[in-house]
Amino acid sequence: MTTEASRDEASGSKRVLLTGGRAPAALELARLLAAGGHEVYMAESCPEQLCRQAKDVRRSYIVPEPAANPRAYVDALLQIVQAERIDWLVPTCEELFYVASGLETLSIHCHVFTEPLDKLRRLHSKWEFIQLVLRLGFTAPPTYLLTSREDGIEFMKRAERQAASTDGASGNGGTRWVLKPVFSRFSSKVVITEAQGKKALSAALLDRLDASEAVPWVAQQYVAGQAFCSYSVAHQGRIAAHAVYPVRFTAGRGACISFEPVSHPGIDRWVERFVQAERFTGQIAFDFIVDEAGDIYPLECNPRATSGIHLFRPEDRLDTAFFPELTEAKPPIVPQPSRKAMISVAMLVYGIFGIRSRERLKQWTQYVVQGQDAVYRSNDRKPFWQQFRLLYWNWRKGVRRRISIMEASTHDIEWNGGELK
Repeated sequence: MTTEASRDEASGSKRVLLTGGRAPAALELARLLAAGGHEVYMAESCPEQLCRQAKDVRRSYIVPEPAANPRAYVDALLQIVQAERIDWLVPTCEELFYVASGLETLSIHCHVFTEPLDKLRRLHSKWEFIQLVLRLGFTAPPTYLLTSREDGIEFMKRAERQAASTDGASGNGGTRWVLKPVFSRFSSKVVITEAQGKKALSAALLDRLDASEAVPWVAQQYVAGQAFCSYSVAHQGRIAAHAVYPVRFTAGRGACISFEPVSHPGIDRWVERFVQAERFTGQIAFDFIVDEAGDIYPLECNPRATSGIHLFRPEDRLDTAFFPELTEAKPPIVPQPSRKAMISVAMLVYGIFGIRSRERLKQWTQYVVQGQDAVYRSNDRKPFWQQFRLLYWNWRKGVRRRISIMEASTHDIEWNGGELK
């Protein structure tokens, strides 16, 4: 007798549990997996998730908040894996780190598409990542770790000396610095300042940063140039899917909200070399600046899904990139060059305020007219309307906790490098 399991094995169909159903990236992945013939299940701690009523998700489970109770979160995932006979567990958002904390237990029962927690931490940390980049022989912006007020004062003096030297050498007016927490997201707390002569970082700014061993910051020299992002899927250092896209429009200073693939052989080689050196398995994304000379400067790494996934269409068969037996010895899957995508609500709310020229207005109009919304589908409209409920949920949560909507959107899943118990 042919069982359902044997039919699935013969056809290559997998039973996949995704986490992070609040995110458009998770919804996109669910749709791409379903289009490839796989059964998709979702586990999410936010009740107002995008994937709750998505037609391509067989069943959606509400699970404990991982940041509040990591052990209960992993236990809930284990129960779902066993009940639904899951083949692959694929994290998408920052709950990835909590999944990795239970890797030893979960991997007994299914394939878990993530690296161990200690390896993920090196990539997640904006300080450790830059140190790793330098050890591998890449170029990186000068970066300094701030774990105390004394570190801040020492950096202030260094910045003043560098700014004075720059003034004397070129007369162009100083050096800009980017300051950000070692563990942060969406550029929500980024400070960009300018050290010029004796007018470097102020004592008031140091007080505002309040850097400590528990909440470290980095100071990174600002690099002028074009910003790019990459998104890749990899197995043991081999890239199975890859995309590069320029940063055109963003929500505030951080999250990119418009997506168009470009060819950038330099970034392609950089990512290939890094992933191979780390023998990385999972989804991985990088932020870069490419200066006028064409030099590539990595800024940070996200060892998880990002919005680059919106560049792929069902016919690209991105789903096969997640399963090594389906991609072995094949070239990386890349998006079609004609693809344009966007987070349309964010483009209307944030993108239009970034228009400062006719050229920018033309770019914005092209995305709005030609780009496919990352959430809306004519045959699956409920997630589009659900995003407004999610927005309201995050707004209420932000008001209660006195944080921004963006910070509220990840408050229960974010991990800032601490011990997980």
